[in-house]
Amino acid sequence: MASRRAGEDRAEVERAAHAPHEHVPRLVVSRDVMGEGALNHIADVVNRLIGSMYLFVGITTGIVVWLFAGNIIGFDRTPWPLLLTVLNLPQLSIMISLQVSANRAQAASDARAMADHATLVALHELSKRQVKLLDGQNEMLAGQNQVLDILRRAVAGGERGSAA
Repeated sequence: MASRRAGEDRAEVERAAHAPHEHVPRLVVSRDVMGEGALNHIADVVNRLIGSMYLFVGITTGIVVWLFAGNIIGFDRTPWPLLLTVLNLPQLSIMISLQVSANRAQAASDARAMADHATLVALHELSKRQVKLLDGQNEMLAGQNQVLDILRRAVAGGERGSAA
């Protein structure tokens, strides 16, 4: 899928270079590069869950409650060993999900970069064409200035001839 997308991106850049006036910039957001498979959907859900502030507040509240309630209720008189063991168990899967999240963010970033690149190529080509057009206009104006100078000299010469 990634190589197919890269080919589409290169084709878009080529089209932007050859027909910049037809290029339409596109907005690429993370949901535009979401995967199609079940595992990708699960990864998106896990990333939203792991990266949410609600999970952080929930875990922090749970730790505080565990520390104080463990002594009050009596289910854990020395809370640190058991609490640390319970908290360390999901770390491996959380680290893997963070890597998945980073990979998905990289894919979205790459797609944005390619869309921006195509737009910049189109803008560059339009700028080159505009400079070429302005150069042509400058040449035309230089020719018109020469004609104007000839006319001024002819009018100035005619005035001197009629005054004599």
